[in-house]
Order: sequence, then structure tokens, then C-alpha cells
Amino acid sequence: MAVPVAQQRKLTQRSGNICAFPGCDLLLTAQGTPEDPVVVLGEMAHIVAESPNGPRGDSPLTPEERNRYENLILLCNQHHQLIDSEGALAKYTVERLHAMKETHEQRIERRLGGRSNVPTELPPMVNDTVYSNVLPVTQMPRYIYGAPCSVGRENEVRPAAASAGTMTPFILREGRLWAFQDLRDTSNPFADVVACTETERFSTKEWWTDPDRLGWYVALLNRSLNKLTGRLGLRLDHDHHRYYFEPEAAGVERSVPYRPLNASRATRSVVWQPKKRATGEARNYWLHRAVSLRFFLIGDNQWCLSVRPELRVTSDGFESIQAKYIGRQVTRKKSRLFNHDLLGEVQFWRDFLGRSTPRIFFPFGTDRQNLIVSTSLSSGQVRWPGIPAEHDMPFKNVDYVDDLFTWAEAEGLSDEDDAADEDDDAEETLR
Repeated sequence: MAVPVAQQRKLTQRSGNICAFPGCDLLLTAQGTPEDPVVVLGEMAHIVAESPNGPRGDSPLTPEERNRYENLILLCNQHHQLIDSEGALAKYTVERLHAMKETHEQRIERRLGGRSNVPTELPPMVNDTVYSNVLPVTQMPRYIYGAPCSVGRENEVRPAAASAGTMTPFILREGRLWAFQDLRDTSNPFADVVACTETERFSTKEWWTDPDRLGWYVALLNRSLNKLTGRLGLRLDHDHHRYYFEPEAAGVERSVPYRPLNASRATRSVVWQPKKRATGEARNYWLHRAVSLRFFLIGDNQWCLSVRPELRVTSDGFESIQAKYIGRQVTRKKSRLFNHDLLGEVQFWRDFLGRSTPRIFFPFGTDRQNLIVSTSLSSGQVRWPGIPAEHDMPFKNVDYVDDLFTWAEAEGLSDEDDAADEDDDAEETLR
């Protein structure tokens, strides 16, 4: 299918008869012979290839869209060959070529003094709230306990049953077991394998300033994430350090309820087999919603939890596919996530992890030792021209409201707990 003449004319006018490759500036017409007075040196290069089998051809664009001005860039012969060469495709991506085209055409417009049909007035500035994919940690455990351990491998440690709902993450380092539970207590979950009388207690803040101990601390937090996600039915992808949904039965797609951006309730597919648009035929792979979760220390005493939506691809809902075979599927999906779409993905994960409550709660046995993450997205105020109207969509469910149970869970220490902590501090001082 040929590029329509109107699209060719628009491209050449916007490009100013100059190669769009940075630093080239080659004029794309030259003096010829009397019989052929003008020699055309320019070539219309497709950003997404005209054919699905061509360079950067894997795209949902239709054949008509591939031959429109928006998908074309005017280059000299040398740079056209360069961007389409096999060894350069990873460098000259669709996104980079679009940016190259836009930068060049803006430069041409400035050279011409802005004489074009593009409005010269700047859009009015607006005040906006910008949300991130970071959740603030509102409480960290106060102490870490370590005691000599009689076993040398973590898979040999079997914590005893703790009180209902209590998590028991631990790590083994330098012959000691480290945990958030008070290992001095002979009824602690690890009492069978640790020497309770030789327990050491450290303030968590002491570890945050020691690079080695900080790494241990993050490892302990990651074990806590494993406990939380395991209780929610997620699986751990060890190779990519992410958590994902798995089918509840072979060959059966899966959905879960959640609270979306602007409604009280909805369901979202979390394991599904994509279908071909034209025929409805099932494709030969499955997609799984996944998430990468990481704790970060972002200040002297402030931690946060990063929530990064991901996708996992399998051949049958269970068996993973090698990375080199799944790049196109994942890249295509991610490339369609714009502002509101990405915010919707983050909303899904914070709602699921927090069970539609104001907090993600990690119970370690005593109130002051619990880890609590707020499900309110970190945000900031900006003054800027805003985003296009088609992407400027509302976000109503910003915060969750406490009910009686979540309020009681987050209420903190009782008077007895405060007194016990004061006694503990006094005991530590006397040692």
C-alpha cells in the first residue's frame, strides 16, 4: 500500500527538506541535469514497518495507519539504512524515532519563526496532583532479635505455631537466627532451635546505618513480603523477583474482585489466555498479572514500598516461557499503558494487597513490632500545562476509609504494652 500523496506532502513540509537524523542536516534535494533538474535524496522511512515482518513491525497499527504522516520520518539514504539495520534495531526503537521526528520538526518550526498552523500560545497552567507507585511505611518494627541457632540451613527451620495471623519471617546469618519476634521469650516460635538465653536485641535504626546489616534487614523485609503474598495466594517468580497469580485449575482463566479507580467494586482478569481479534482463536500463551515489590529507605527514618505492575507469560498457565520468546507480548501490553492505565494497575495491586483497607498489615506478634504500610499513594502537587483531555481522567478512590476493625488494628499500643516497652528499655540500659 503506497503512502498517500497528502501524507507525503505533510511529511516533507514539516521536515523542511532536511534529514531528521540528529546532526545530519543534509538537504534532501540537489541540483540535477536539464532533463531531471531536481534530484531527490530523501527517503520516507517507516517508524513502525509497513509490513509486520519488517523492522519494528510488531505493532497493533493497521496498514492504513502505518502509511500515515504520524508513522513516517524523512531521512537521507544513509540514515534510513542505519535505523533499519539488524544490529541497530535495539537502539532505534519506535519510541526513539518518534522523539527524533518530533525534535527535528520542532527545530524546523523554530527556524521558520513559528510560521505554521501550530498554535503559538502556550496552554494555560493548571494545578494537578501527581500520584506515584510508592506506598509510605507508617510503622517499622522497633527491634530485631538474634540468637545462636542449632541448625545451619534455613529450610530446616520450622517455626512453631504462633498466635493466629502472626507472621514469622526470619533469616540465618553468621550462625544466628534473626527475627522480629522476641527470642528471649522461651515460648517464641523459634525456641526449639535457638538459645533463648543468648539472645541479642538491636534497635532497627542501628541496622539502617550499617551497610551490611541494612542488607540483612531488607532480606528480612523481603521474607515478610513472601509471607504476605503467600497468604493472598500469589506465587513467587524467583528468577524475576516478582509475585504473580496462578490458575486455580488447569486451563481455567481467573478473575478477582477489587475496588477500581472510580467505582465501588469490579472484577479484573488476573490469569487469561489472549484471543486473536480477527478469529477469536486462543493464542498459544497465557498472561498473568504480576507485581514487583521492594522496600526502600528513602530518608533517615522513612521507608516506602514500591509497587511495580508486571506481566508473566506462560505456555499453559503454569510453565514459564524463556525471556527471548516473550519480549513482544509484554512490550506490546506495556506500551499501551498511559497515565490513567498505569494508575489503574497500581490501584489494583494496592487494593488487593491491602484487602481494600487503609493499610497493608504485617503482624509480628506485638503492636509496636508490627510492620504497617499505608495504601494511600504518595503524591505531590505540580503546576504544569496538564495532559491531553483524552488521558485526563478522574481518580475518586484515592483513600480508603477505616471501619471498626481496621481502626482497632491500627490503633497501636495499649497502656500495658507501653509499660512493657518502658521496662524493656530499662532492662537494656542496666545491662
